[in-house]
Amino acid sequence: MKIGIVGLGYVGLVTASVLADRGHYIVGVDIDEMKINELNSGRIPFYEPGLQELVDKNKDKLIFTKDYGELLDSQFVFITVSTPTVNGKIYLDNVFSAATSLSKINKDSVIVIKSTVIPGTSRKIKKMLNREVLVNPEFLKEGSAIMDTIKPDRIIIGGDSEETIKFLEDLWSFTNSPIIRTSMEEAEMIKYAANSFLAVKISFINEIANLCEKIPNCDVNVIAKAIGMDKRISPYFLNAGLGFGGSCFPKDTAAITSFARDLGERLKIVEAAIEVNNERPFRAVKMMEELIGELKGKTICVLGLAFKPNTDDTRESVGLKIIRLLQEKGANILAYDPKAKVKDIKISSLDECIQYSQGIIISTEWDEFRGIEEKLRDKYVVDGRRVLNYKLLDRNKFRAIGLGE
Repeated sequence: MKIGIVGLGYVGLVTASVLADRGHYIVGVDIDEMKINELNSGRIPFYEPGLQELVDKNKDKLIFTKDYGELLDSQFVFITVSTPTVNGKIYLDNVFSAATSLSKINKDSVIVIKSTVIPGTSRKIKKMLNREVLVNPEFLKEGSAIMDTIKPDRIIIGGDSEETIKFLEDLWSFTNSPIIRTSMEEAEMIKYAANSFLAVKISFINEIANLCEKIPNCDVNVIAKAIGMDKRISPYFLNAGLGFGGSCFPKDTAAITSFARDLGERLKIVEAAIEVNNERPFRAVKMMEELIGELKGKTICVLGLAFKPNTDDTRESVGLKIIRLLQEKGANILAYDPKAKVKDIKISSLDECIQYSQGIIISTEWDEFRGIEEKLRDKYVVDGRRVLNYKLLDRNKFRAIGLGE
């Protein structure tokens, strides 16, 4: 089939490449001319494991353009544009602008909303365009986005027309994943409920970590492993650390709590998860101060600028938040990340970062940071992601999230 993808960020480009690999002809549209030029030159504008190779493999089935006219005869058009939060509320102009631009495509084309939108948004688009619209939320994790598209835990399709839903079910049938049919509003809500629950789970274990730090001989990793063996809890998203960042959890939790307040409700647990998460960078800096004393004039190395490993995405990066707090206290900054590059922050090599600093804060759990205990012996270290073996380090110079003194 000919399939259109509007918005060529993580979700759009991964969806395009996977569907092209299934033999479909893909037209990717984006208003960012620089991004289109990069893609047409064979370069992926961000790092995602395996994506460059998948795009290269299917380049004969992928077209990238700014021209919505190329979508006129597409069987499906997925809207995958960004939905950021502005002043704590979701910003939907990108979605409505994309939908308006699709008003002239073939009436038999199925428009599918894959962008994360608050409940009721897709129905507004359906009324605006006077045509069937489906909601098909994504559940990708950066760093494993291709496999999450090929073999998702489940596929959610929300819509009013059984015939149109069946059409989209057939497209995703190659995944062999369970498919759940819902209303449009339920599909939109499922995405927010899932991300909010995971955010709550992360903040919960981080609060337990705070308590473990006050108790001798108590390690949150042991606690998390034990409770995660309970099938009702599961071990996923129970890694205590410096909290969540990235393009999804921060904006989605803000959007859904704001949406709830507009409806006269409060999501108190989700609000608490946000509050706990916002505190995490301050905790890391406080730990370093407790080890090294006044930070003014001290050189601190921050290891990890990407919000998580296996990506170069620095949106809502805890590492960057820590750097800003350190700078406010007068510290000199060195930084290293295997993939992420940030304007106005000098990126050293790993060895240089460690050698020329007095203190080290690990803010992203890259595998490259495991097993470097020997290099850190004479340094003050805050392990914000629990990647180090604390038994190999001087406990007078070492602090770790969730590890009792």
